[in-house]
Amino acid sequence: MSIAPYPLGIRTILQAQKKRNQPAAFSLSSPRRGFAYTQETGTDVPVFWDVAFRFTAREALIFQLWFTQTIRRGVDEFTMPIKTEFGLITHQCRFLPDSLLPVGQEAETWSYTASIMARAQIIPADYLAAADLIVGLDPWESWASILDEAVTREMRAA
Repeated sequence: MSIAPYPLGIRTILQAQKKRNQPAAFSLSSPRRGFAYTQETGTDVPVFWDVAFRFTAREALIFQLWFTQTIRRGVDEFTMPIKTEFGLITHQCRFLPDSLLPVGQEAETWSYTASIMARAQIIPADYLAAADLIVGLDPWESWASILDEAVTREMRAA
């Protein structure tokens, strides 16, 4: 079964009210004596967002039809673009049970809050490949385009 995308043409999450939580990828053991030590609990750590939506009447109608018919009132997973530190990234998400709540309606604006879970925090491969440079050389944004040009020029010459 294919995963339904978030409807095109309607607003996505309000950035100002988005809050992200993520469980720890490790546990901390506290022995009776000595220094505490950590142990990895896994790398498959979901991400939880408390989100808010604000729609026009037309967008609210589309959203409600998508929610009730396409993803069966939140039972099915869906893909949604979410703005993160790495830009707008499409995540595979699911609404948490009983979390989509209508907050209110003012004139022609409909508001909702919800909690969604994404399978993992997505970091684009380009950032992972350049992680050592980005972390080690500050401010990396100022020299990234120059480095990109130099590497591209070198690769064309080879």
